[in-house]
Amino acid sequence: MPPSRPDHTRGRAARRWCADLAMGARFAVTGGREGRLRTALTALGVGLGVAVLLLAAAVPNALNAATQRQSARSVVPVAEGTGSSDRSLLTVSSYGAYRELPLHGRILAAEGPHAPVPPGLSRLPGPGELAVSPALADLLSSPEGALLKGRFPHLRITATIGDEGLTHPGELLFYQGSDGLPPPGNGVERITAFGDHGAPFRATPLAVLTILVSCVAVLAPVAVFIATAVRFGGERRDRRLAALRLVGADRATTRRIAAGEALAGAVFGLVTGAALFLAVRIPLAGLSLFGLGVFPTDVVPGAALVCGIATAVPLCSVVVTLFTLRRVAVEPLGVTRTAPPVRRRLWWRVLLPAAGVALLLPRTIGGPGAGDAANAQVLLGMSLLLLGVAALLPWLLDALVARLGRARFGGQSWHLAVRRLQLSSTTASRSVSGITVAVAGAVAVQLLLTGAQSFAELTHPPAWTEVDAHAGTVPAARAPQMTAQLRATPGVRRAQVLISGYADSVRHHRALAHTAPEERGDPEPYPVTIGDCGTLRRLAHIGACSGGDVFLVRGHEGATPLPAPGTRLALDPVGSRDDHRAPAVWSVPRNARHATAVPGDRMPTFTGPGVFATPEALDATLLRRPEIAVLLRLDPQTPDAIEHVRNTAARIAVGTDVITSLDGTEDAVTVYRHGLTAGAAAVLLLIGCGLLITALEQLRDRARLLSALDALGTPRAVLGRSVLWQTAVPVALGLALAVGCGLSLGALLLHMIDRPLRPDWWGILTLSGTAAAVILGVTALSLPLLWRLMRPDGLRTE
Repeated sequence: MPPSRPDHTRGRAARRWCADLAMGARFAVTGGREGRLRTALTALGVGLGVAVLLLAAAVPNALNAATQRQSARSVVPVAEGTGSSDRSLLTVSSYGAYRELPLHGRILAAEGPHAPVPPGLSRLPGPGELAVSPALADLLSSPEGALLKGRFPHLRITATIGDEGLTHPGELLFYQGSDGLPPPGNGVERITAFGDHGAPFRATPLAVLTILVSCVAVLAPVAVFIATAVRFGGERRDRRLAALRLVGADRATTRRIAAGEALAGAVFGLVTGAALFLAVRIPLAGLSLFGLGVFPTDVVPGAALVCGIATAVPLCSVVVTLFTLRRVAVEPLGVTRTAPPVRRRLWWRVLLPAAGVALLLPRTIGGPGAGDAANAQVLLGMSLLLLGVAALLPWLLDALVARLGRARFGGQSWHLAVRRLQLSSTTASRSVSGITVAVAGAVAVQLLLTGAQSFAELTHPPAWTEVDAHAGTVPAARAPQMTAQLRATPGVRRAQVLISGYADSVRHHRALAHTAPEERGDPEPYPVTIGDCGTLRRLAHIGACSGGDVFLVRGHEGATPLPAPGTRLALDPVGSRDDHRAPAVWSVPRNARHATAVPGDRMPTFTGPGVFATPEALDATLLRRPEIAVLLRLDPQTPDAIEHVRNTAARIAVGTDVITSLDGTEDAVTVYRHGLTAGAAAVLLLIGCGLLITALEQLRDRARLLSALDALGTPRAVLGRSVLWQTAVPVALGLALAVGCGLSLGALLLHMIDRPLRPDWWGILTLSGTAAAVILGVTALSLPLLWRLMRPDGLRTE
């Protein structure tokens, strides 16, 4: 039975669509030098955007692989109350750094022949043996790692950790064998296996918010850039479509041909983006941030995300092309653009950022609404706000150039530039919108990061380097020897020791002794700190001090538990539970004075407000499991002084920690913030390339006009300055709008985490300076073509 007429009509329409799209694709490839140049530029612009999208799509897999490797080497402790066995292992973690590179590892002591082996190793390192990661092995064998060898005295490297035991290729990790670890407690663990996968990693709400904001800040300008890239060379394409109208093509046909040409450029862009993505995977292996990095094999986007990108980019190119042709009348004798231009409507442009603010304003991080829906709310609100800025820019630019055109100031170059902007403000605003979105997103993320940092850590960093010995690691009797060793280290100017412990009232301690262990609960002992007058004066306002004085120091919140003068205290009651010996008893002197902790200064790790005593008043050896902190002043003129201190600490005892003012999250946040500024600057340079292409395209379209101006005697300097103004005015307006939007968005995000607004003016100045450099660079690179086009020969026609 023959097919029905509607089916035959639909089939013929489908064949006509395919033929028109194929013709547009052929024009993209065989349309002469200018056609191929336009296709190459479109493919490059789309390819850069696609590469960024693929990298963003690969982030979840890379993070999952890193966390799985991290979980595979996490320890599984023995059940409470279980002793040693032939399958148990004693271990203590060691965290440090070498010249600001994070260095960490574990010290292992097997308790039986079947003790667990960490991933990446075939056997446990024995006493005096060391297993290292490939990066650490290379560092130790290089001249740069000569000083690091002193941290592993009398140890020989016997194994290299495999990739399955590392989170990234550049990780500095070691496993050290030992036979002298103390019993479990105070950092020493007894374990039965590696690979605790029970509790999945959950980022804090603040970390989730920062990641979401960063993703939107990076991807929003990329989307704008892709939409701009598919419109490169649009005016020449329209003239070619006019020639097709002259030979009989209707308007619908020309639109389908234009869509096919854009589709071909987008497909080439996908191929280019995939090639760029594969090329940058290898260099990513050398990068790490916050202790996380990636292997090249982990940088693989999910199949669903790849399919989404491969579908969305060509579809976006076709939609953008058809959208730009809505105001263009392609006729057989030429191209007529809507003139006068239709007045831009403001209401929907304001509605976008207003809707974004409405979504972000009521959100409270960590509140009952936190979850996937709340994250989607943040994503949608930020996207609407940033895209609303891009939508506001054309309207603001039209309003600005309309007023500038009526101004009576400025020379010939200024008026030429303003008139050109009045005639083609759409092209200018389209080119600058990517800069606007990129800067606004970067400013917002910078504000979020700066506001999330701890004010005390930033404004009052620790004034000393701290060497800590955990409870029971070094007895109090060895504290003077430990201090002398550190004082003799190269680069150390001063060393002061603090010995800390806990005490409980004798009455309360005796009451607990007659209570069943399961009913005792957690004790609330009084912190006790022993140090000389000079050291105690740095921690509290104690006034006059001499040997034998005791102070009851209260914290700023006033909630510090303090004993009354004359109270009899049981020293170190927590530590005495293990050895079942009665703790030493000490009475708070009747003349003990009250004091307040120094505001804004960070206490050492093991020290807090409580009972402060001089050595003459309280013998530190009465504390059986003391915490010892040696505070060091380093000579800034001595290179690698901190490395000498770390080497000395490694020789004092296992598990001795070195804490400096550079340790902590504020430095990682600073690095992230600087990296974000650098990334935003790179996006600005990328968008500057698109701005340059647009400027060159406009100059070529105005070749006859430029030749006429040259024939009339217009100086070249005047036209050069006019090109500068044409670039500078839209970029300056876009930057002002971006900074204002970024500050507003940042204030909203900080409102969500209840932090004050602290703008990073240096970062904003860096972005503004980069944008100014883009303006000057676009102008300078446009001048050679401008000089070449300014010739009277350009008026000749055949």
